[in-house]
Amino acid sequence: MPKNKETIYDIVLDTLSVLSWPYILYLVYLYFTNKIIFYIAFLFGLFIIIGIFLIPFYFKKIKKEKIENLIKKINGLNLKDEINDFINRYGKEKGKYVWKYMDYAFDYNKMKIFIKTLKEKGLNIKEPGIFREILKHYINVKEEALIRNGFEDKKHQLALLTGEEFEILLIKLFEVMGYIVKHVGGKGDQGGDLILNKDNQRILVQAKCYNNSSIGNNAIQQAVAAKKYYDCNRVIVVGTSNYTREAVQLAKSNEVQLIWKKELQELLIKNLKENWV
Repeated sequence: MPKNKETIYDIVLDTLSVLSWPYILYLVYLYFTNKIIFYIAFLFGLFIIIGIFLIPFYFKKIKKEKIENLIKKINGLNLKDEINDFINRYGKEKGKYVWKYMDYAFDYNKMKIFIKTLKEKGLNIKEPGIFREILKHYINVKEEALIRNGFEDKKHQLALLTGEEFEILLIKLFEVMGYIVKHVGGKGDQGGDLILNKDNQRILVQAKCYNNSSIGNNAIQQAVAAKKYYDCNRVIVVGTSNYTREAVQLAKSNEVQLIWKKELQELLIKNLKENWV
């Protein structure tokens, strides 16, 4: 993509700045020769200048309405999850031709391909810039949700967390570790809680917030089933308790990575600088 970001509006302003001196000299000439024409020329120029500076606000309003209408259509076509999945899968691209926003980076060619697939599903986005604004919207929603669900007012005790709060803590942890995280847990989930994307790896995470009992075979079985359902190539179970011997054996035979409480505490200290007990 070209590095020159000068817009047509910038070009118009540059042109006006060049033409302004002859115009000013002409006004000075008219002031001393013909006052009536001077006032007409002055007012005419003033209206043009005001109009030029109002144009961006008009187009900004049009653009905002277009984005709002597209977002409504996205919700109507049930394409919200697909857009969030695109953000999760392809939001950590590297290279020269990428568009960056916050901690995300998207390959321009992959964005074009995705725009084409959206068109086939009924969402016609004609301008790549509009699609980037839509990505900004969904990234902002995601980041705001994480910030609102922060843990500033919580004591750092794993035993005080609900299952949902534990999942949010893991989202925070894995994002700091460089993963793009999709939260799939909650009512009606298919045995998975988080999906991590990084370096062409799609990892299913099963979060188990147990306080008074060990984590058994059931958690491993759920994770293995969810790995296939969510089309992941790796699976991790993260727990706040210890695992039973049977769970460890089942995890080993199914290539399931187990993160024990102690290892989790070390990751939280290292990456979030938080001491969880």
